[in-house]
Amino acid sequence: MYVLWPAFLMSAVAVGFFFSMIDPHELTIVGLHLADSREAAYTVGFFVFWALFSACSGLTYLLSQSSPAQPPTLLQNPEDREHQDKALIGR
Repeated sequence: MYVLWPAFLMSAVAVGFFFSMIDPHELTIVGLHLADSREAAYTVGFFVFWALFSACSGLTYLLSQSSPAQPPTLLQNPEDREHQDKALIGR
């Protein structure tokens, strides 16, 4: 739900934006037309955009769920840890 719905909504926006500027009948790759009808091109474009946005959203979700790394401790010796509060007070 955190991945597919945002990707679905953004793919609908992307298809509308993309195909408002480019006619599907003008799309050719290596001299081959990609789709016979405009509806087929819209459908294929929607699923391609959905797959791309799902991958982006899934990667964002995965990276946001990882636990943060522990900061390195500057006080390595047990004697340093014992006197850490006293060092700050005396200055």
